Amino acid sequence: MNMQQVKLAAHRWSEGHPIGRLVVEEMVTVEEAERRLKGVEEGGFWAPMSCEARWRVAVIVPYRDRAEQLGAFLNHMHPFLQRQQLNYSIYIVEQAGTDLFNRARLLNVGFLKARQEGPWDCYAFHDIDMLPLNDYHLYHCSPQPRHLAVSPSSHNYKSAHHMPYDKYFGGACLMTEGHLRRVNGWSNAYWGWGGEDDDMWRRIRLTDMSVWRYPAHFASYKMITHKPQTINPERYKVLERNTGRYVQDGLSNLNYTIMKTQRRPLYTHILADIGTSVAPAGKNKSKGGR
Repeated sequence: MNMQQVKLAAHRWSEGHPIGRLVVEEMVTVEEAERRLKGVEEGGFWAPMSCEARWRVAVIVPYRDRAEQLGAFLNHMHPFLQRQQLNYSIYIVEQAGTDLFNRARLLNVGFLKARQEGPWDCYAFHDIDMLPLNDYHLYHCSPQPRHLAVSPSSHNYKSAHHMPYDKYFGGACLMTEGHLRRVNGWSNAYWGWGGEDDDMWRRIRLTDMSVWRYPAHFASYKMITHKPQTINPERYKVLERNTGRYVQDGLSNLNYTIMKTQRRPLYTHILADIGTSVAPAGKNKSKGGR
């Protein structure tokens, strides 16, 4: 972008208008993001002052050991959501302990915690390393579950329809509480990387819903580079058993403990004990609050 384009983009941002194609800044610390972003309420809450937002959206981010990406995520997502004039909040849900990462359990915990602080019209389940590249890609609620990260850089910006399988539901998605209740939330069974998003696709189809997507040229995403994750070698075996199991596996049998809730300048931090991969979690206990 030349200087004139930069000034125009800044002017349009100040008026709350989308600017179209975006550039991701990867090397941004949380402290730098805090200095740049003004007007966000403690805990990551924001709503437009000039109008009543049409949609209230809770952004839920599963998290562990990604401190180097948190600043870039906040720096990118707050202006992105504000230009769409949304009433929103960002929840960073961190897994306590050192066991294998369980993304889906954290998403379930984040949904239940955010719901207590709502009301929210819908919930964006969002990986911290996946950033949208066009702010005309609207984070608005849909009658059907919506896959957001249609065309990620990790797949050479190919759309989900042109990948080896078109059931890709990873990276980022948007669902209402009604959708989540219908599928009983996310599966709790996937420890380690992979499988839970394919499981959610099946839950959606088994409950007679469909996945909606925007065109790939709007729904393209930059994946921030990171070290490889520990893969779940049993993910396909677990997935094969997902026929009617979703009725018993999800929000209905989730056990967790909220160890800490903190209101940071740009987000709400939730530290959760979600149990271990070899033993069930303890009873659901909640500490802290808004």
